[in-house]
Amino acid sequence: MQLTTTLEQRLSQIPDAPGVYQMIGANGDILYIGKAVSLRNRVRSYFQDSANHHIRTQAMVERVVDVRTIVVTNEVEALILEANLIKRHQPPFNVRLRDDKRYPYLKVTNEAFPRVVFTRMVKDDGARYFGPYTNAHGLRELIDLVRLVFPLRTCREPIDGRRKRPCLQYHIKRCLAPCVGYQTESEYDAMIDEVVLFLEGKQESLLARLQKEMQESADLYNFEAAARLRDRIVQVRRVTEGQKVVWRSRIDMDLIATARSQGQACMQVFMVRGGKLIGQENFILDGVHEQSDAVLMDEFLKQFYTARTASAPEGNGVSALPARVARDNQVPVPEKARARRTSSNAAAVPKEVLVQTMPGEELPVLESWLSELKDQRVRILQPQRGERAEFMRLVQKNAEQNLKAFLAHQEVQESAQARSLTELADALELSEVPHRIECYDISNIQGTNPVASMVVFVEGRAKKSDYRKFKIQYDRGPNDFAMMQETLRRRLRYLRHETDDDVTSPERQLAKKEKFNKKPDLLLIDGGKGQLSAVVEVLEEMDMTGIPVAGLAKEHEWLYVPGSPDPIVLPPNSAGLHLIMRIRDEAHRFAVTYHRQRRAKAMTRSALDALAGVGPVRRKRLLAAFGSVAAIKRASIDEIAAVKGMTPSLAAQIKGELESSRRVGEA
Repeated sequence: MQLTTTLEQRLSQIPDAPGVYQMIGANGDILYIGKAVSLRNRVRSYFQDSANHHIRTQAMVERVVDVRTIVVTNEVEALILEANLIKRHQPPFNVRLRDDKRYPYLKVTNEAFPRVVFTRMVKDDGARYFGPYTNAHGLRELIDLVRLVFPLRTCREPIDGRRKRPCLQYHIKRCLAPCVGYQTESEYDAMIDEVVLFLEGKQESLLARLQKEMQESADLYNFEAAARLRDRIVQVRRVTEGQKVVWRSRIDMDLIATARSQGQACMQVFMVRGGKLIGQENFILDGVHEQSDAVLMDEFLKQFYTARTASAPEGNGVSALPARVARDNQVPVPEKARARRTSSNAAAVPKEVLVQTMPGEELPVLESWLSELKDQRVRILQPQRGERAEFMRLVQKNAEQNLKAFLAHQEVQESAQARSLTELADALELSEVPHRIECYDISNIQGTNPVASMVVFVEGRAKKSDYRKFKIQYDRGPNDFAMMQETLRRRLRYLRHETDDDVTSPERQLAKKEKFNKKPDLLLIDGGKGQLSAVVEVLEEMDMTGIPVAGLAKEHEWLYVPGSPDPIVLPPNSAGLHLIMRIRDEAHRFAVTYHRQRRAKAMTRSALDALAGVGPVRRKRLLAAFGSVAAIKRASIDEIAAVKGMTPSLAAQIKGELESSRRVGEA
C-alpha cells in the first residue's frame, strides 16, 4: 500500500520493544489501540503489501495517518496500559464495554472514621472500592442495607472532638456517635472490618466473629451491646439465606460466558465467593463484528478486571496534567488504610476464572497479570465436564436471555425514536429528520440568580455530555426574552467559525473544546410566540435563519414556528409530541436544578465571603474563634489579630469592612 512520507518515517523509528501502539486517523482521533511484545514487528505488519488482513482491519489501516507508541518494560504492563487506554478513548475499531458511562462502585472511604458511599469515580486515594456494578439502583439498595446492618456514620464533618451532642442518626440507632466520643476509633475500625467481610461475601466468618463478640458482651453483663450484635447477626443471616450455595467447597471463582446475535455480544459474569453465588452482572460489548470468541473473551477479561481493580497506568500513557492534579490533591494515606486497599484487589480477583471460551495467545499474560493483582496464583480454566460445566451452561443461558432482552428493547426503542423524529419532521415541514435537537430554557425568580440550560438529543436520545448551563449576565430585572436572546448569542456565535480559514484561532479551539461547533438540526424553545420571536431576532442578527426553530407552549402543548400565526397541534398520542415534551421537560429540569444550586449558594453567603484576603481557612478560624459574624464585628482589632493566620493590618481591614457593611445595612 502507498504510505505517506510522515507515516513511513514514523514506522522506521518504532523501537523493537514491548509496549502499546495507537493508530491515529486524519482528524487526530484514535482508531485502534493494541499491544505487542515487539512494537516494530507488530505495527509494521499492518502496512506490508503481502499482509492478508481481515476486511475490518483493512478499513482501519486505510484511515491511518500516524502511529504513536508507548514503550513499557514487559507484557503485563502493556496489557494494563492497553486496557486503560481503551477504556479512556473508546476507539471505534477495538472491542469495548458498551457506553462511555462510568459504572458505579461502592466505596469505603480512606479517613479516620470511614464511610460507605456510592461513587462513579475510582481514584488512587487509599480507599476500598467494590464493583463495578451495572445496576445503580441495586447498588444504592446494597448501601442502604449495609448502613442498616452496620451503624456507620453518614456525615462528612471531621471527627475532631468539638461536637457537643450527637445528631438524629444516633437517636434512631443508625450511628454510634463517634463524633462525640461515644465510639472509639478502634471500635469503629472493627466494624469497618466487618463491613469488608460482608461485602466480600465472607458472611460465615463475619457471623462467627459477631457471635463471639455477642457472647463476650453478655459475659460482661453488657446486654445492650449484646442486643445490638444480636440484631446485626439477624440481619446478616437474612441476607445470607438469599444466596445460593453453588459448591460445597469454599472456593472463590468467576464464571464468564458469551452470547452473540445480530452483531451484538453479551458477557455474563457470575461471582462465586466462599462457594456461594453473591452476584451476577452482564455487559454489552461494542465493536464485535467478525471478531472470534477468543478475542472477545481476551478483551473482556482485560477491561473487566482493570475496572474492578481500578488499575491506573503510569508513565507515558497518561496525560501529565490529570496525574499532577491527582497527586497534588491526594490526601496522606495511613498505613492501615493502605493495607486495606491492597487487599481490595485480592478480593476483586478470584482464584479461578472459569470461561466458556479460552482466550487466545494472551492467556499466559492474563494469568500472570491476575496473579500479580491477587498476590497468588490465578488460573483461567474452561470446564469440560461435571458440575462446573453444567453451571457454565446456566451462565450461558443467562447471557443469551439478557442479550435477547437487550436486542428486543433496542429494536423497540429505535423504532419508536425513528417514528417520533419522522412525525416531528413532517409536522414542522423539515427537509430531513432532525438528528441533533437542542432545547433551551430559562430559570429565575423575579430576575434573581438567572440561569439557562441547553440540553441535546441526538437521534432521539439524550446526549448528556453535550449539555451546557449558562449563568445569565443580564441583570435588569425579570426578562425571559432578553435572557433567552443572551443565551442563544453565546451559543450560536461559535458556529460562525465553521467557514473561517484560521482554524487555530482561540475561539475556534474553544469551540472544539466545548463542542459548541456542532450545528443543531432543530432549536427547540420552551415557550410560545414571545420567546420564539426573541430567538428569531437573534438568528436574523447572526445571519443563521437557515437553522429550523420551534417553540413549545406549555399550556396546550402547541408548537409555534416562525412566519405562522397559528400553532401546530399534534395529536395527544403522537410519538413526535411525546419526544419534544420529554426534551422540553429535561431542559426545564436541568435549568431548575442549576438555579436551585445558585440560589442555595447565595443564601448561605455571609459577610465574611466578600472580605478581601479572607479565604476558606481564615474564615473558618474566625468563626471558630468568635462563633458568629456579629461577634467578629463586636471584637477589637487586637482580638481579631490574635487569631491564627491573621495580621494586624488584615484585622484592621476586616474590622473596617464589617463596620462599613453594617452602616450600609442600617441606612
